[in-house]
Amino acid sequence: MNIRKHWKKILLTTTAFFWASCNYEETAQPLYGVYCPPEGCGDRELSSSNITQLSSSSEAVSSSSKTNTSSSSNEESSSSEVTCTPSDSTVSYYPPSYSADIAKMNAEERAKRSGVEKIDSVKKTMQTTPQCLENLRQELDIFVALYGAPNIFPKDEVCSDGTTHPTKEYQEYLKMKEEWEKNKPALDEECQKIYEEKLNDIQQRINKCLNISSHGTNPIECDLEAMCPEYGVDAKCSYNYNCEDGAYCRERDKDGTTLINCNDGSGNKVTYTEEEFKSIYHVKNDK
Repeated sequence: MNIRKHWKKILLTTTAFFWASCNYEETAQPLYGVYCPPEGCGDRELSSSNITQLSSSSEAVSSSSKTNTSSSSNEESSSSEVTCTPSDSTVSYYPPSYSADIAKMNAEERAKRSGVEKIDSVKKTMQTTPQCLENLRQELDIFVALYGAPNIFPKDEVCSDGTTHPTKEYQEYLKMKEEWEKNKPALDEECQKIYEEKLNDIQQRINKCLNISSHGTNPIECDLEAMCPEYGVDAKCSYNYNCEDGAYCRERDKDGTTLINCNDGSGNKVTYTEEEFKSIYHVKNDK
């Protein structure tokens, strides 16, 4: 009887250990290998080739990320560069307008035009125009023509950053213009002097032509006044002329040529060569 009781206990204990063992295998992780559920691992097991593929894929994603980052950085760098293009606003100027030599030439041309106006005014008072006056007018009426195209360039340029800047050509133009305006008063004074001297020369030629033409073959008598130094071997005499028409003339030598400067009765100054003077005036007591 006692043996049966002990045997039942042994069986009950063995059965309990069996069920405990089964429950442990379903819930606990194994000490080695990969744990599989009751239905088996199947394809869920990771092989070495799968691990390699995953590693390569991870590297590709990382490389792609770096490439995109680099590309994005290059685009930002490119977009940060400022570009400028000329605007539609332009500046135009004529280069001869900023030339001192041209300004002096224009002063002479203005004197020539004024001379032509003087001749035309004199011709209105005469029945017959002397040929020498016609020749002088034709000579003065040939004006110098200045040709050339204006310089045209953009005034400023518009940039991609929204700013506007003057162009290099415009900056150089402003510098040239500033220098020109600074020197212009002195140049204007010089040009006015050139104009007056040229016009005075033209007036003398007009007077000379009229005097020669008006006297024709009837020369005007003049008295000679000679003033000679008493001492000196190389001393030269100076000769002055008092003429019946009221002219007072003085002889002078220029570069080996004898010239005679006269103030006529009207206050005009005329310079004659020796031949021209003798064609108008007759010196009573010639030297």
